[in-house]
Amino acid sequence: MGNREEKLSEIGRMIIEGAKSDLYVSMRYLDLAIFALSPVEDDRVELMGTDGRSLFYSPKDITEEYKKGRLGINRCLLHSIFHCLFRHFYGGTKYVGKDGIYWDMACDIAAEYLIDDIKVHAVSTIVSRYRTYIYKRLSLEMDILTAEGIFQSLKKWDISDSDFKIMYKAFRTDDHGFWPRPQKNDPPSGSGAGSGGGSDTDEEMFGAAKKAKDNWDDLSRRTLSQAEHLSRGEDSGDKSIFHHLKASNRRRYDYGEFLRRFAVYGEEAKPDPDNFDIGFYTYGMTLYGNMPIIEPNESREVKKVSDFVIVLDTSASCSGEAIKSFLEETFGILKLRESFFRRVRIHVIQCDSRVRKDTVITCPEDIDKLMEKTELSGFGGTDFRPAFEYVEGLKDELTNMKGLIYFTDGEGIFPEKPTPYETAFVFLRDSFHDAEVPPWAIKLILDSEELTQ
Repeated sequence: MGNREEKLSEIGRMIIEGAKSDLYVSMRYLDLAIFALSPVEDDRVELMGTDGRSLFYSPKDITEEYKKGRLGINRCLLHSIFHCLFRHFYGGTKYVGKDGIYWDMACDIAAEYLIDDIKVHAVSTIVSRYRTYIYKRLSLEMDILTAEGIFQSLKKWDISDSDFKIMYKAFRTDDHGFWPRPQKNDPPSGSGAGSGGGSDTDEEMFGAAKKAKDNWDDLSRRTLSQAEHLSRGEDSGDKSIFHHLKASNRRRYDYGEFLRRFAVYGEEAKPDPDNFDIGFYTYGMTLYGNMPIIEPNESREVKKVSDFVIVLDTSASCSGEAIKSFLEETFGILKLRESFFRRVRIHVIQCDSRVRKDTVITCPEDIDKLMEKTELSGFGGTDFRPAFEYVEGLKDELTNMKGLIYFTDGEGIFPEKPTPYETAFVFLRDSFHDAEVPPWAIKLILDSEELTQ
């Protein structure tokens, strides 16, 4: 490396450290995140980018951008930090082709939305009319502008290549070339994206990315704790970051353990070693030859699913693909954990504004038949009450019923009267609207990746 390159490298590192200091002075509650990424010089990257562990930067690009002022560097650095705090770099590992491109764009819009909402000198700038239009349009479709929600909206918008290029130019900030992905996602021709340092990923890259994601899970929760007191402050930008962090770090249930709460106790024809004293058994065999004093129990008490109801919201606003994924995940967990009694009675009810179909499962083998051919009926309006009225008529049949799970997007009329069994409304975060679930019911929000792993 010549003297000029060495000097340029040193200047680039100084610019990065200066940007970190600017952000720290303005937003001290982000200190853990600001200093978590180690700067790494890489001439392949356009300006800067991250893989969740390092902050890659091009000394040449950084220096040229700095000549325009500190604002651009500060915003780009914070943009990359937000990709990490909200685990954007790992969230697109399942998307390929056009979906991968839309995921990248959704992450950029989510990060820039937060930065544009922050009212501090280090990153504040005038928000363009185009950005304002996109933010308002998205806000009509979701309460909090998350990358997952924006991704779903972009897919529905049917964006032309020319419109996507405009969007790309308006929001693209850092280089995503270091993000792990199933295959390379090239942007539409002419969009001007850099290839960065990324390449077709392999198992080693995914493993490293998973570790980085786990580390940022912890950093994000700790940052939320530091920012929590700002939720009552006057700065709308800081409050926006707080609410986004809170939504991102909402406690994720172990869905398998969640399902177990709907199980009941019953006897199963299997030996119960926990209630069997091997000492008495051995003593009897020694004293009397082949006559034990006590024999092992031929049955044991276990807690498994017996009578149970799953209601599927088949209104027009619910995705058929999401419904099928939910069923696969639910029954996959129950079968994997051997959570069924040999004989069960599970009603899988389809309902929009009225009950459309009721499929009864009486043994694990029925599940395979259901999943092989799941035909959805309905696609009208949404009213939750008919399903509960229908279940009320089954009370003589469902004598051991512990609970009911209602999979929905939340856009419907909830029953007012509490149920004598546990009721849970399960939502998919991507399409979730902050529904006013009755206080007597459980509210569970699943991430789409939890249904596709």
